[in-house]
This record gives sequence, structure tokens and C-alpha cells, in this order.
Amino acid sequence: MLSKEGKDTVWLMGLQGINYLAPLLVWPYLMVVLDAGQFGVFSFGVALAQYLMLLVDFGFNLTATKQIALAKGNRDWTDRIFSSTMYAKFLLLAVSAVIMAGLSAVPRFAVYRKVMWIMWGMVTGHTSSMFWLYQGVGKVRLVAIVNACMKLLIMPLTFILVRSGDDVATAAWIQVAVYIGAGCVTTVLTKTMGLASWVKVSWSDVAVQLRSSSPIFLSNAATSTYTALFVVILGCFVTSDEVGKYAAAEKIMRAACYLIWIPVCQAYFPKVSRLGQTNPSEGENLVRRLTLLLAVCLGVAGVLLFFFAEPIAGLLGKNYAGLGKLSAIMAVVPVLVGVGGAQGQFGLIALGGKKEKRSFRNVYFAAGAVALVSVCWFAYFWGVLGAAYALVLTEGTVCVSMTVLNKRR
Repeated sequence: MLSKEGKDTVWLMGLQGINYLAPLLVWPYLMVVLDAGQFGVFSFGVALAQYLMLLVDFGFNLTATKQIALAKGNRDWTDRIFSSTMYAKFLLLAVSAVIMAGLSAVPRFAVYRKVMWIMWGMVTGHTSSMFWLYQGVGKVRLVAIVNACMKLLIMPLTFILVRSGDDVATAAWIQVAVYIGAGCVTTVLTKTMGLASWVKVSWSDVAVQLRSSSPIFLSNAATSTYTALFVVILGCFVTSDEVGKYAAAEKIMRAACYLIWIPVCQAYFPKVSRLGQTNPSEGENLVRRLTLLLAVCLGVAGVLLFFFAEPIAGLLGKNYAGLGKLSAIMAVVPVLVGVGGAQGQFGLIALGGKKEKRSFRNVYFAAGAVALVSVCWFAYFWGVLGAAYALVLTEGTVCVSMTVLNKRR
């Protein structure tokens, strides 16, 4: 019989499959209908929105989740964590609006400006999704179902309303509607189910949440250099057509990664966190088993991606010539993401303390530096292929560093 976490993982993989099935059907359609240039504009807006969502998350998906999991049964503590975290998120949302205003004033980004502002709606909806709360109280399936339903209900509108490159703004609004809808439903469910309530907290409580999450945020910000920000950086070196090809290849690869990694992390992170307090040796054994599971599953995913890269590229048409080679280069990334993620998030964050949290942050600082230098250097000389090699180099740096540090711990 599967444990609760095992059942959650199976459920989440199915739901994650739905979450990725809709985009995997929609994104190839957009790649073809919008053409590479307008798809590059669309991808630029999505990448920027994802970068700002990292700011609003600020690491709460790990730190607040862990606090909620440890507060299980203590409603006063849960409400206090919930309220202070949400106030912090709203503050960060305001900061994201200021950043957006500054970027939209850059002349280089004029071609992206309209879609950039539309996509900021994704950040607004994401702020109220409260995934960290549901994960901490052990109801992660519910919020995953909400996200899946929103995508199944709203994203098919893409096939009806988006017909050409002139409809890129419409495609952006449909993406935003998914996040706004999920955020509204999640907010209502939180209230009706009584999972947490708003209570009065001081600014010092909010500051505590920000301080405790800042190492994770800085880690995520560094990570975003080679996830969301690579597309933005590429926009400074290559045409929007080339940006579109890179974004398409990375989107396919990340879908293969996250279909497996995210459900395992969401289901097991609270349990590993509790074992870190109650039974560390069992926690260590669980982390080893999860690392092996992820290495095998994501290794298989990488092999499939390598061998099917060219057929996938052929399905998208002649505008995406060269995408197959990009996908083949990126095929090694899934296993690096799985092993590095397990060693870092389970080993250093869930089982570790403040020292390990700083080590986790420092790894991503180093990786961010490697990413920035390598992508600028490689992209300048080799374009999108250079960006793909920079991605592999950076993910390899993270994987090796997390493994070494967790071994020392």
C-alpha cells in the first residue's frame, strides 16, 4: 500500500500531467500560428512574468510550507504564519509593479511592452494562489485540481480566439485568465474550508517572514537567471525568432522535468521536514530513496527527449529549424534537475537548519554567476546553441554542489 505521500505523488503526477497537457497542446499551436517572431514576444512576456512571480513567492513555498507543516494542530500559529506571509506577498506585488514600470520604459523592450503589462496579471493571480498553505496542511491535491481545471476550462479558448500573429495579446490574456481564475477559486476555498484566517499581525511579523525566506528568494532569483531570465537575456543578443526557438525547446524540456519533479517535491517536502525534527535517520533514508527515484525517472525522460528531439521539431514546421539540436543538448538537464533538487530542497532545506539554508543560497549565487557569464559569452559567439550549453553547464554546477554539500551535512 502506498503511503499518503505516495498517493499524493500519484495524484499530483496525474494532475501535473493535465497541467502540462493543456500547455503542451496549446504552445505548439502558438508556435505555429504566431510565427517565431510573435511567439518570441509572447515568450518574453511569460519569462518576465515568471521572474516577477519568483519575487512575490520570495521562497515562501519552502519556508512558509515548512512552518505550516510544523504548526500542524496549532491554529493560532497557523493563522499568524498565514497572515504575515500574505501581507509580505502583497508588499512584494507592489514592488513587482514598480519593476515592471521601469522595464517597460526601456526602448529596447518597446516591441514587448504591451504583452509585458498583460502578463503582469499572471503575477497578480499567482499572489493569491496560496499553494504553500495547501502544501503545508496536507491538501496539496486540492489546489492542484483547481489549477488543472482552470487550464482545461480556459486554455482551449486559444484555439478559438488566436488565429495569427496579430492575436498575440489575446493569447497573453488567456494565459492571465488561468492564473486569475485559480487565485480567486483558491481564495474562496481557503475561507469556506477554514484552513486559515486573517489575524492582526505587526510589521515585525512580516519582516520575520521576509528575513527567514530571503536566502531561498536569493537562491530562486539566482536560479531564475538560467530559467526565466535566459530568454530575456537572449532578447538582447538575438532576434525574436531565435528567442522563440530557444523558448520552445526549453519549454518542452522543462515540461519533462517538472511533470515528475514537482509532484514528488510537493508530496514529500512536508514529511521530510517533520522527519528532520522527529526522526532524522529515517529522513536521511527517505531522501536517498527519493534521489534514486528521481534520477531513474528523469534519466529516462532525458533519453526520450534526446531521441525524439528531431521529430518534435519537425512537427512545428520550418520556422523552428534547429530546435531539434537545442532539445538534444538540453536532454541531460532533467536528471541534473532531479538529483540537484532532491539533494538541495530535501537534504539541505527540509532536513537542515540555518547553516544549510545559507549553503543552499550560496550554491545558487555561484550558479547564477556561472549562468550570467556563460550565457552572455556563449550567446554572443554561438547564439541560441550557446545559451543551451550555458544551461547545461549551470544545472551541472547546481547538481554537483548540492550533492557535495548534502554529503558533508
